[in-house]
Amino acid sequence: MFRVVIFTAIVAAAAWTPVRIHAEPRAQARGRLLPLSDQDERSTQETGCTSTFTLGRYDYLQLVGTELLLRDRNELHSCRFTTVAIEDLETGRGNVSCAGYRLRIRSFGKATSNLASDSSSRRAVLTIDRDGVATSMRGIWGVAC
Repeated sequence: MFRVVIFTAIVAAAAWTPVRIHAEPRAQARGRLLPLSDQDERSTQETGCTSTFTLGRYDYLQLVGTELLLRDRNELHSCRFTTVAIEDLETGRGNVSCAGYRLRIRSFGKATSNLASDSSSRRAVLTIDRDGVATSMRGIWGVAC
C-alpha cells in the first residue's frame, strides 16, 4: 500500500510540474556555421529574391541578390558574387567561396511551391569545406520573391 501511495504522489507531482519534454534544441553550430539572427538577415543592403538554407527553425545561409550572408563563431560574413556564380550555387552546378568556406548546395526531391507568396523550396544538402575538412548539413533550400 505504501508503494501505491508513493507512486501516486510522484505521478501527481509530475503532472503539475512544468516540464518541456519536446522543447526545441537551442541553436547550435553546425558544420562550423552558426544560425543567422533576425538582425543578421536584415543587415543586407541588397533587394530582390531571397534564398535561404534552413535546418529546423534556423537559417544558416541567406542569399539576397548577389550577397551571401553566413555566420561563424567569429562574426557575420557578407560576400558578393557574380550572377553566374550565384546561378551555379543555386542550381548545384558549382560552389562558391566565402570567408574561407567553400559552399555547395545540392537540391533534391520534389519542389514545393506556393504561388500566392511566390516561393518554392526543396530538400537540400549544404556541403561546407574549410581547410580541406568537409561537413554536410541536410535541410531546405528555399527561395521567395
